[in-house]
Amino acid sequence: MKIAILGWGSLIWQPKDLAFNKEFGWKPDGPILPIEFARISNDGRLTLVITEKGTEITTLYALSNYHDLHEAIFNLAVREGSGKKSIGYYDKNNNAFFSTNLNIKSNIEKWIEQTDFDAVIWTDLPEKLESKDPLEYLKSLTGNKSALAEEYIRRTPIQIKTALRTKIEKELNWKLIE
Repeated sequence: MKIAILGWGSLIWQPKDLAFNKEFGWKPDGPILPIEFARISNDGRLTLVITEKGTEITTLYALSNYHDLHEAIFNLAVREGSGKKSIGYYDKNNNAFFSTNLNIKSNIEKWIEQTDFDAVIWTDLPEKLESKDPLEYLKSLTGNKSALAEEYIRRTPIQIKTALRTKIEKELNWKLIE
C-alpha cells in the first residue's frame, strides 16, 4: 500500500520521528483544503488546522515509509503527540474515510484519484481558540510563547497563504523565514 501524508505546518519543517521518504520530500500539489491558524496548542502557538472558516489552500504531501495504513496512522499520531482519533485518513481501495471535517471528503477523493496512492493520512485536530481573536491573542503573547508562535507562523511554507497569515504579516511583520 502506498500512503501519502498531508502537511501544511510544522510537519514540513520539523518532522521529528515522522517516517517518510526523505528523497521523495514534500511535494507542493496536494489536495485543496480549507486551512487556517485556528488552534492554540499546549505550548501557546497558534497552529494551522482544517476548518470550514479556512482559506482554500493547496496542501503539501510526502510518501510514508509505512505500507500498512494503521502503522502510518500510529506514526503520525506519535509525531503529533495525539491519539489515533486525531488522524484523518482515506483508504481508496476500501472507500474508507475518517475525519471530523466531512466537507473535505470530495477534495481528498478527487486528489487521490489523480495519483498512484492507495491511501492518504493527515492531522485532524479541531479548532481551539476559546473565543479569542487570533490576532489579539498573538499580540498578547510574551517571552518564549511569543517566540514559538512567531517561529511557527514564519516557518510555515510560503504556499500556505491564509487570510489570517496575510493580516499577521501586515500587522506583526512576521514574514516568511527563507
